[in-house]
Amino acid sequence: MALNSDNMITINQINTLDDFKRLQKGDIVAVEWKRDMYFGNKQKRFGTYEIAENKERTNEIILQVKNNVYFNYNMFLNPEIGISNLKSIILIRSVE
Repeated sequence: MALNSDNMITINQINTLDDFKRLQKGDIVAVEWKRDMYFGNKQKRFGTYEIAENKERTNEIILQVKNNVYFNYNMFLNPEIGISNLKSIILIRSVE
């Protein structure tokens, strides 16, 4: 979709449990990882993804099924229960 003067892109930092629960399949997010992620022989610390699934039962956001890219948002929000590789995440939306 081409942007014109009537369209704009909004971004929202995802910081709370409610923010994560509102994410849904098809949402576009930009992610920064704490450590490099490997896709084949390529390294990347940042990436944009279309969410494949929000598994609220297990507190996981599935970003890419093919390469098994996901994170547990409960570990991100509560580092005392586990270590998450997720450093930050923003939701990207186009609004008219």
